[in-house]
Amino acid sequence: GAGAGAATGDADAEGAEEARKFQEFLERQKVKEEEEAVAAAAEEDDFVGPNLPPQAGGHAHGSDFGLALRPGEGDAMAQYVQAGKRIPRRGEVGLSADEISRFEELGYVMSGSRHSRMNAIRIRKENQVYSAEEKAALAMINYEEKALREQKVMADLKKLVQQATGDAD
Repeated sequence: GAGAGAATGDADAEGAEEARKFQEFLERQKVKEEEEAVAAAAEEDDFVGPNLPPQAGGHAHGSDFGLALRPGEGDAMAQYVQAGKRIPRRGEVGLSADEISRFEELGYVMSGSRHSRMNAIRIRKENQVYSAEEKAALAMINYEEKALREQKVMADLKKLVQQATGDAD
């Protein structure tokens, strides 16, 4: 019976040593990432010329919208979706959503809503943009949930390492 207890003690010591080495590795990685971030920031400061416009994460872009859209059409429509605005129809570009709804209330028929075939095409294109935006948003949510799970696992590992090193001292 005493031999089994000694084997378990050896396994615990090996596990604690492995956990300590893993913790040191993670700390070295963190320091390395911070140094790379500082170096990247220094390189950005040295950049000459106009800056690219900021890219908001979690949004669909370019080829994500499908094949039925003309070049740039999906991106233009997506900007309205991201801003929470109504996608303008043909003849409505340049008018705000409030102006369009006021014109429609007055009895004007906007050219984009007159033809059933044009309406069907518009709806299909809008749905392509909305589904691409939803996919991008879902991917972002999944990424955030995965990051939270990883943080929880890391916190549990740190707790285990602290307990193991606390017991060894």
